[in-house]
Amino acid sequence: MSKKRQFPSGCKDAQIIPIKKPGKENSMEPSKYRPISLLNIGGKILEKLLINRINHHMQRNELMTSNHYGFIPQRSTTNAALEVKKFIEPELEKRKVVIMTSLDVQGAFNSALKFS
Repeated sequence: MSKKRQFPSGCKDAQIIPIKKPGKENSMEPSKYRPISLLNIGGKILEKLLINRINHHMQRNELMTSNHYGFIPQRSTTNAALEVKKFIEPELEKRKVVIMTSLDVQGAFNSALKFS
């Protein structure tokens, strides 16, 4: 029987410090605060080691597509935007119609159920 492995629970605990947003110093509304999470340093080191190992494995075994930009060294949002521009410009020069969809998923998972 395989042993269940998981990230140590003490490494997932965070101390949350509310910081008032700039220009909102006189407000007591909760939405005027930005929460800052202070994580366990051991957990942060372990997480960084795991991320580096996973990234090395993925790159060495060519498991990432060339269209992947997130969490890849030397590949940023700017690179993704330039790639889109390179794809769209020739079509626009031919007077073709180009349709692009962009999703803003910031906060999309704020109300997702948390399973422990």
